[in-house]
Amino acid sequence: MKGIYLKQFRATALCTAIGISTCMAAVPAYAQEAPAAQEKEEAEPIIVTGSRIIRKDFIATSPTVTVGAELLEESSAINIEANLNKLPQFAPALTQFDTQGLQANANVTIGVATVSLRQLGSNRNLVLIDGRRPTPINGSGVVDLNTIPSAAVERVEVISGGASSTYGADAVGGVVNFILKKNFTGISLDGQYSLTERGDGAQYRVAALMGANLDGGRGNVMLGMEYYDRESVRTMDRPWNVELARNPDVAGTEYFLEQNYISFPASGRPTAEAVNALFHGKGVPGSISVPNTSSFYLNGNNSFFLNGSTSPGGVYTPLFYGYDPASSGAVDGLNRKLLSTGVLADNIDDLLLSSPQTRYSFFASGHYDISDNITAFGQASYASTETVSLSLNTVALGSLGTAIPHDNNIYTGNSVLGTPSSLGATIGGVTYTNLDFLAQGVSSPAGLGTGKFGLDCPVVGGCTNSQVFPVPDELALLLNSRTGAAATQPFYVNLIPGDIARRTTVNHNQTYQMLLGLEGKVPGTDWTWEVFASHGETTARTELYGYLSVERLAAVLNAPNYGYNSTFTGNGTPIAVNRNGANASCKSGLSPFISSSSYTEDCGLAVAVDAQLENRLTQENVQANLQGGLFDLPYGQLRFALGAEYRVNKMKFHADSAMMDGSAFYETVNGGFPQASTAGTTSVKEIYGELLVPVLADLPFAKALTLELGYRLSDYRSVGTVGTYKINGEYAPFEWLRFRGGYQKASRAPNLGELFTARTQTQTQVTDGDPCSRGNITNPVFFGNYSANPIGADSNLNPDSGDTVGNPNAAKVEALCRNIMGANAATQFYEADRLYPTNTADFFRAVSAGALALKEEDATTYTIGAVISSPFESEWLRSLRLAIDYYNVTLSGGISQENINAVFRKCFTPVFNPDYSVNDACSRIVRDSQTGEVVNVLVNYGNAGRVETAGVDVQLDWGLRFKDAGIGLPGRFSTNVQFTYLDKFATTADEVAVPLIDYAGTTGGGEVGTQAGSYRWKLFTRFNYSVGPATVSLQWQHKPAIAHVTAVTRQGGTPITGAPAYDLFSLSGSYQINKAATVRFGIDNLFDRAPPLMGVDTSADPAQGRLPGGRYDAGNYDVLGRRFFIGANVSF
Repeated sequence: MKGIYLKQFRATALCTAIGISTCMAAVPAYAQEAPAAQEKEEAEPIIVTGSRIIRKDFIATSPTVTVGAELLEESSAINIEANLNKLPQFAPALTQFDTQGLQANANVTIGVATVSLRQLGSNRNLVLIDGRRPTPINGSGVVDLNTIPSAAVERVEVISGGASSTYGADAVGGVVNFILKKNFTGISLDGQYSLTERGDGAQYRVAALMGANLDGGRGNVMLGMEYYDRESVRTMDRPWNVELARNPDVAGTEYFLEQNYISFPASGRPTAEAVNALFHGKGVPGSISVPNTSSFYLNGNNSFFLNGSTSPGGVYTPLFYGYDPASSGAVDGLNRKLLSTGVLADNIDDLLLSSPQTRYSFFASGHYDISDNITAFGQASYASTETVSLSLNTVALGSLGTAIPHDNNIYTGNSVLGTPSSLGATIGGVTYTNLDFLAQGVSSPAGLGTGKFGLDCPVVGGCTNSQVFPVPDELALLLNSRTGAAATQPFYVNLIPGDIARRTTVNHNQTYQMLLGLEGKVPGTDWTWEVFASHGETTARTELYGYLSVERLAAVLNAPNYGYNSTFTGNGTPIAVNRNGANASCKSGLSPFISSSSYTEDCGLAVAVDAQLENRLTQENVQANLQGGLFDLPYGQLRFALGAEYRVNKMKFHADSAMMDGSAFYETVNGGFPQASTAGTTSVKEIYGELLVPVLADLPFAKALTLELGYRLSDYRSVGTVGTYKINGEYAPFEWLRFRGGYQKASRAPNLGELFTARTQTQTQVTDGDPCSRGNITNPVFFGNYSANPIGADSNLNPDSGDTVGNPNAAKVEALCRNIMGANAATQFYEADRLYPTNTADFFRAVSAGALALKEEDATTYTIGAVISSPFESEWLRSLRLAIDYYNVTLSGGISQENINAVFRKCFTPVFNPDYSVNDACSRIVRDSQTGEVVNVLVNYGNAGRVETAGVDVQLDWGLRFKDAGIGLPGRFSTNVQFTYLDKFATTADEVAVPLIDYAGTTGGGEVGTQAGSYRWKLFTRFNYSVGPATVSLQWQHKPAIAHVTAVTRQGGTPITGAPAYDLFSLSGSYQINKAATVRFGIDNLFDRAPPLMGVDTSADPAQGRLPGGRYDAGNYDVLGRRFFIGANVSF
């Protein structure tokens, strides 16, 4: 039992000295009845995270939190990040609820789990295992927590302050150090199963840990393995999401209505008279003119219906007419609903709320005493995860090449594949006749009504383009209304291809790491040393399904009768002699006038693109450390630590050739983003030193005064020499009161992705919207409305002196926009009666690349606080512990990708472009030469970011053993509290173009790689009651009401709602059956609390075409509902 009590003492002493609220989780349930005298036992020397100097106390000079393994087990969520994110020092980064990842790249790996300290970003806190670096998962330098061998974790130590002088780059926001079990003997088997109340989202975990001593205790070896499986949860399987989907004030989850539609090029539109005649007969009032620029949707019976709007005289007018529910499906309000703006929208019924994942891992460690002073040690680990994510359907828009010819000219062959497809070919002196066509002017039996293509005319020499591509009557009416040059123009098919184009991503991530080293003691001293080398490698392979080939889709659609019964060869030669080219067929064709459920499998194969991306990283690390006492000073021993480190990181990212920037010049993949392969190497040589200086000790009003000094000199291959340092101190006027604080300068060198990423396109939300829109009502602070919207947003086009949210310089902005677009595109973009989107945010594509000229980013952190250990002997007060720490962090020269808002502002605001000329920023905005819409924006990496944050951490422990207090109850009660108050969280990605904005108290954040959700304060409390072999724990998480980000980013306040206060309770318990077996059980989200609805624009008027909207935040609130878990541990 002595070992048990000593273990309890060590855990209790740590949380006592540092004031850590969650540390009670480190105490085994069966040891909580230990006599109080045991708590006074002296601690053995240890290394505290944040320093490499061994000391005989547990006092840390920086705010530190320790989480025991038991806290990780008091939850239905087995994944580590879900439990760490309960602590107020953390902000959710990547979790299981990131379910719609479209495409991985050199810096983004789908299916990983990361954490972020102080919201500063997951690549600004350093993840360690036993004080050593694991291998990152991608170019951003983050570590996937799925790779941590959780079965071997004894505790997690978190230092929430800069620690670069101790651990090197990336420790700007702090350190998360996973301490693994040591000298484990025996076998431990652990299993857990959890399930939501709705019967989904099951999680299974089975783990085994085995350890044995060697050679009479001279060594120890430990082996661990774990299997984990998490089942998916669908969004529509939660009542709050169903309610949101039914809400007519909220847009559908499907971006495009799931109905094919027809559109026309600007030079080939039907006449307004024909359009009006058709739709006035479908109920459109005669006073409304239907724009011939509309999208004409196809009912299931191939009649047209309208699902759009117009704005005659600047007045929003919905156009929803002609819909046939019998052939197109009922408007049931859920899968398909009529929005309050008067138009139709669809919801996807199988979107994922929580992603499925399978993970297995292996771990081995050991050490052996070669002599009394030298020990060999080693570690090896391997982890493999598979995660699946679903996104929206791929939509084949007319702008991506689906143009269909329709005129009276004779069809001469597939316009995409070229005329060789309709002529014979001569190969090696032998003429082969194309199986589908004969020479021009000769009839082909394949083209007859009973022939291959199901047409009523000879395909070549007799069929016109309009005969080869038959159309329904109403479309023919519109097409035939065109005259002159317009009559020879194609029409565009906008195809919703259904199940053959459902974008799915399967992600396979593998990590292994090996470490070997020696450690020992210097004879005759208390000095200790270690030398080790490690090699690690991660491979992230992403498989992409449900994407479409732009060229092959166009080729099928441009084959006779939209590809019906067609065959294709890669070289345009007959199948029988096809050489070095693939063959394809399409039995059903891909006609937009038949149901996608009729498409045959071979058609899907003919147009599908299944791509694969791979990102491979390696890390080599060699490190040597030495520490000990130098000599005695009047008030204690001067102690030191010295060390050197050499680290090399390499990355090779391989993009699929179908998506590769440079080769995919025709945007060959519909639904994906072009990118180029990337390769790069970084390295650093470092030396460091630390001193622990006892200044005073055991004097009146000076029980202890200690300084902790540290300096690290780093020589990076990328940025050169960088120095970081720390000056920390501790002052204890009394044994029960300690003050602590310090100042640290940390740095983060640019990572592999920021330096070397080749041209990569991504999609990003832009809060300022499109400045060229006449309906843009965005109104950012400092700049105001800088769009082409004149004064009078509520009338969209016509100025209204009573409404001042428009831009007085709107005419200049529009002139600049026209200059950027070109005359033809501007004519279409600024057509009369066009209704411009008024939403203040939109999605645009950014094209970026790494920058070798990047410098390191610097951060200064200072903290000051107090740790109070109760001086009272009363049983009610003796275990009271309190820690209060103020922190202040300033990050300058922050490395980040340029914000599209910044590019827009540098182009369209008089502050940066007073003469409204096409400056550098304007030249990086690429707009479509036909429509004028934004195609992409070229953005750069830079050191222009800044972050300033400050706040207070409060940590409290209190416990009471009832019988010691004279209460006739058995057992012990304890409470552990962690509270964080956020005084400031101000960020900007570009100090020049975007002002520093304080987001504290709002949903804002996210600039410069930080996390959104800047709660003014957060609370995490644990209540524990233990009696004998049983323990019951209640967790309480509280978040206060929070304002929407536009409260600080929009001038004049915001009408958009934030979220109300939110409380979440979870109940768990454990029972030790005997010395070998313990069971645990619990209920998460005890009261089945739903997430709060947020982001509702209370000023939005559907009558003006604006939806109030609303959403749920799966990162900061519980979206799964009540769930249950049960687990067991058997050790022998």
